[in-house]
Amino acid sequence: MKIKKILNLIFHSIFWVWNVTFLGYVYFGILPIIGWSLIEDTFSGLIPSQFLITFIGIVAIPTVFTIIGGWRFRKQPLQLIRLFYGVEAPLFLLCLLRLFVLRELTQASTLILATIFISIIAFALEILHGYANRNKLVSWLQMFAHTLMLLTGLYVGILLLFYAVPVSIMLVREFFSFYWLRGIISELTYAPSYVFTLVFFLFVLALTTTLFVFMPSALASLYVHSGQKILRTFANQYGHQRTFQGAIAVITAWMILFVSFQQQPQVVAFQMLDLPVRNESDRQEILANSNLIKDGLVNAYLSSYRYLGTAAQSNQIRIMYRSTLGLPESINQSLQNYFNHLISPFLYQGSSKDKEKAGKLYSQFFDTPIQKGEQKTILKAIQSTANRDEVKAGLLNIGQQKVWLKEQEITVIEHGDWADIELYEIYENQTFEPQEILYYFTLPESAVITGIWLGDTDNLEKRFPFKVSPRGAAQKVYTSQVRRERPVDPALLEKVGPRQYRLRAFPVPAKLSATQREENPEQPTQMHLWLTYQVMAQNNSWALPQLTEKRNIYWNKDTQRMYNAEFVRHYQETWLPPTVPAIAEQTPRQHQINFPNNYRISAQPLETPEEFLVESGRFAVVLDTSYSMKTQTKELKKTINSLLENGFGDLSFGNGDADLFLTNVTLPPERIDDISQFDVDKVTFFGTLQYKEMLEQYLQLRGDTRYKGVILVSDEGSYELSRNNKEMPNLSAPLWMLHLGAMPPAYDDATLKLIQQSGGGVATKLAQVFQQVTAKSNFGDSVVSVADGYAWFLDKKSPDETTEENFAPLAAQQLAAQQLVLGLSKQMNLETLDELDTIHAIAKTYKIVTPYSSMIVLVNDEQREALRRAEAAADRFNRKVEDGKEQLTDPNNPLEDVSVPEPGMVLGMVVMGIGLWVSQNKLKVKSQK
Repeated sequence: MKIKKILNLIFHSIFWVWNVTFLGYVYFGILPIIGWSLIEDTFSGLIPSQFLITFIGIVAIPTVFTIIGGWRFRKQPLQLIRLFYGVEAPLFLLCLLRLFVLRELTQASTLILATIFISIIAFALEILHGYANRNKLVSWLQMFAHTLMLLTGLYVGILLLFYAVPVSIMLVREFFSFYWLRGIISELTYAPSYVFTLVFFLFVLALTTTLFVFMPSALASLYVHSGQKILRTFANQYGHQRTFQGAIAVITAWMILFVSFQQQPQVVAFQMLDLPVRNESDRQEILANSNLIKDGLVNAYLSSYRYLGTAAQSNQIRIMYRSTLGLPESINQSLQNYFNHLISPFLYQGSSKDKEKAGKLYSQFFDTPIQKGEQKTILKAIQSTANRDEVKAGLLNIGQQKVWLKEQEITVIEHGDWADIELYEIYENQTFEPQEILYYFTLPESAVITGIWLGDTDNLEKRFPFKVSPRGAAQKVYTSQVRRERPVDPALLEKVGPRQYRLRAFPVPAKLSATQREENPEQPTQMHLWLTYQVMAQNNSWALPQLTEKRNIYWNKDTQRMYNAEFVRHYQETWLPPTVPAIAEQTPRQHQINFPNNYRISAQPLETPEEFLVESGRFAVVLDTSYSMKTQTKELKKTINSLLENGFGDLSFGNGDADLFLTNVTLPPERIDDISQFDVDKVTFFGTLQYKEMLEQYLQLRGDTRYKGVILVSDEGSYELSRNNKEMPNLSAPLWMLHLGAMPPAYDDATLKLIQQSGGGVATKLAQVFQQVTAKSNFGDSVVSVADGYAWFLDKKSPDETTEENFAPLAAQQLAAQQLVLGLSKQMNLETLDELDTIHAIAKTYKIVTPYSSMIVLVNDEQREALRRAEAAADRFNRKVEDGKEQLTDPNNPLEDVSVPEPGMVLGMVVMGIGLWVSQNKLKVKSQK
């Protein structure tokens, strides 16, 4: 009887002392200090909502169970301890694990956690209501759940026991070292006002740690006893045979699920991609398993977000037992191996290097970067942790809605058949981080960009001007400025194709909380951007930039738009409409402008649109057979049929002829001289190829055949996979890029140089290619380009010859200056810095963007000095491919190289973690002022 009273006293003490102490510490210590701030910052977006939800769970669990204990079991100490160790403590521990350890759940980890959760709920219902002998369905469900509870009790008990043993030793050792007493004495000496808080915290910490030590045995015994009790009661009611059959069925089903979920897909994916591809049959077999390969590569790429680590990295148990018990290394490693088997659902079956390998194999197989192809999946994984993506607008930011386009205004100043157009936009950041915005867009081939400015307000006098700089130097300086710490306002505008441009601006100021707005009402909250360009009239209208890709930026029905001083009343889904109508009737005219060194540019309107004319020459059609091209099969059939319908497949050179070159990955390329025998449906689109590799394969098979043009047929492609090639194969004929479906957002510089120097171009329809070929043939060698209803010519007049200039003002010469750059780039090799500087000098003089010269906006002397150094460097024209790949930071591995843990410290971790999170974010925002 005396022992029972002692046990009852202990049970009451454990339950009430811990709960009351913890709740007192939370409600009177934590919440008054950071509670309101935590809620405010969560709703404003400064802190992830899942952090608040988990914190509420940590606070709510002791609160709820304290109420239940006082209401139902105040005089039942045994039930109190069962409630504490069987329900409250496991739920509390799960919340802590979710907050600090667990990430995106896999099927295997979900099964384990779901089993534990079901067991906790079943145990709680058994405490509150007992066995449901009057309800057959509920009694069967109880039997199933308590069968799982037997497994859960043993599993969790053994798992926690691995930690409880060294922690108990550590607890005794630390207590008798009396370091904690020295801390109290030190506080009495230097900060006596904090002594009570310190002693109170140490008490909670010691109590929590002590209770954790007994948790493995308590949890295991409670769950095993409860499971046996319910199964015995069920057997008495329904018979032992039914009970045995039901329990076996539950265990068997659970084991089948566990074994199947343990098969991680990356193992098979790597095995399949490591096999040699020797023939068409091998390729078809791999393609048939493309979904399995994709799942495996994505799982490997996100392994650090889905698993706690690898078995090789998991060494915490070994280190703990070595440091506390001094056991031989063989025993320590054996314990570690047993522990790894227990937590295998949370361990990745592979190497830590698999992430890089998976990203590379994904791009090689699926012909697109993994961050672009699996953007949603990767973002979901990132959001399962406290990690952030980079501030730079990369592939993961395509289509993201972080920066709102508040206002957009188009102003057109007409000058006959050409016009100056200004695009003005205002941006507002919807996040608490500085953000970069990025546009890929196209303009008519003859258009020219003439300026870009940034500002904090709409004050034109205070906006930051641009500078024309060599493309490599401008990119280098801009990239160095895109950072979270001390962000300043640069912008970069580049020409990355015959019609393609890339605009980047940073930073759009971070959103301010209500408190920050009150403290700093003058702090900028918007970014203002102005972009100007010149364009020739087409069909009595003016072409506007057309979006090909956007990152971070978005618009909605609240975005205000004004075109030519008139508000747009209806909602517009696109960034900009294709055109705005001209105010006055536009009549195309001839133009002529003289430049230094006797160069002259002339523009001649085309009287009638150039129709498709069958050429008498022979053309090489190089077909991209990369994986992504399979989505363009229908368009490819139309292209081949168009060639056949116009006589390019009748083997008669008199009316034009085309030879087809099938590029290939892993297998030899193929040449087909009779394209009438070509069947698109028999083509296997496999792997990835770059333009350079396709042209090299074409040259291998060309032999002595001379062609009037090389037409490379591809899709939109993946610019991000382009390599920083400095050289491309030499072609004796113009290169025409025919893109089925859509134009690529950009080209690497080597490809762009080859297109322009060879006299080729880009198009999305075969007819467009032959229209340009026909027009250039008719106009002779002096023609620079034929685009947008005009033919542009470059010639050199004699020194004493005088001509009337139609583009009289300096600003109006910018359209002609772009054609001068294009014409001279075809005459020069552009292999030396002197030649490149000559081309750049034209862009700098006339303040235009060209493939070799970019515009950059700078706001301070530090940036200007960095640009000055970059412009003097030998690599000032070496622009790198913007692959958009974000370097994701891996979450911490809690199982690697960790000394003896102190489970009681989790309470302090919660408190300090929340405080640091709030203060860190607030200080970070303040540092951006």
